[in-house]
Amino acid sequence: MHIFKKLAMLFTMAGIALGFATRASAQITWTLNDVTFNNGNTATGSFTTNAGVTAFESINVSVTGPDSAADFTATIGVDSYLPNLIGLGDSGFSEFLALFLSPNSLTNAGGIVPILGGGFDCPNSGPCGTLITNSDTELIGTTPEPATGGLMLLGLGLLMRKRIEQWGRKAAGTS
Repeated sequence: MHIFKKLAMLFTMAGIALGFATRASAQITWTLNDVTFNNGNTATGSFTTNAGVTAFESINVSVTGPDSAADFTATIGVDSYLPNLIGLGDSGFSEFLALFLSPNSLTNAGGIVPILGGGFDCPNSGPCGTLITNSDTELIGTTPEPATGGLMLLGLGLLMRKRIEQWGRKAAGTS
């Protein structure tokens, strides 16, 4: 009976570990909210970082302004600036966007991060604009839910635990 109890415990712990591991390895998607500069430009879109918030996985950020020549789409980011500075730019970094964050505010847990440290955008055709900050200027980070496989394994382990204990009692000749 003792071995069956340990086996049930092992399945349960494996399910829990798998559930946490899939969450820990998840990417975080950060969405720009109310990012406006004093030159009239705005930045919209999102970018994805790895779970450690040490590298960009994808970038979908556009800067638009009153002068269409100042518009650009960020396609690359500087990983070494993370997690305290978001540095995004076009392919040659001739046009770029920088957002300064409070130290250690961009974490692998996601959440809402105010962009109160400042920032600027520098279009190729004109002077840099300075970030206008207010209480709504922020990054909103979301992490995906744990994989359903891990949760399913956990549930199965819990269900099987009772069954394994019953089999163990029968094998030992007790009820």
